[in-house]
Amino acid sequence: MVTEDGAMTKEVRKRYATATRLCVVATVAAVLVFVGEPRVRGLSAGIAALAATGTAPLRMSDSGLARIRQREAFMPKPYDDGAGNLTIGYGHLIRKGEDYSNGITEAEADTLFRQDVERVVDPALDKITIDLTQNQVDALGSFIFNVGTGGFLKNLLPHVNAGEYEATTKSMLKYITGRDARSGRRQVLRGLLTRRQFEVALFKNPVPLQFLKSVMPHS
Repeated sequence: MVTEDGAMTKEVRKRYATATRLCVVATVAAVLVFVGEPRVRGLSAGIAALAATGTAPLRMSDSGLARIRQREAFMPKPYDDGAGNLTIGYGHLIRKGEDYSNGITEAEADTLFRQDVERVVDPALDKITIDLTQNQVDALGSFIFNVGTGGFLKNLLPHVNAGEYEATTKSMLKYITGRDARSGRRQVLRGLLTRRQFEVALFKNPVPLQFLKSVMPHS
């Protein structure tokens, strides 16, 4: 039962929380104007998400990004990713008009990687409407980076936003097949299987990422 005093208290708290969020948005916007947009990559999108939802946007942690780079491995020259896509650096799909025939440095690969995360992963994470742990965000970010936004938006996002975590992880484990480089047949690929297993373990576990390194076999 909620008393009149209790209802007033909740209303006061709600107004205070709203005022606090607006204050944070205004402060971050002021910082952006001061330092200049080119120097704060991705901050505009973060402000937009913050203003729209009243909460900070979901973003992968540094350790989560490092795990993706470790799994992708640095490749200085263009190569076929096994699915017929020309790729370079840390899993960057070479887009129309891009020319990396001379190769790239590791620093250039890192820049491409972060741009890919901002272009592909961050907008997909912005579709999530519930609170998640950092591990859950990192697991989903890894999945999106590897699989793409299509599978996430269609088959995972509805379960995530409904809080159906078991259904979410079951859907993740469906993305373990690819075309064999030799036979051309579609089959379960060990690399994808171990990656999905780690992402599921990370999604389900509240322990920080560094304590879960033993869960994922090196391949």
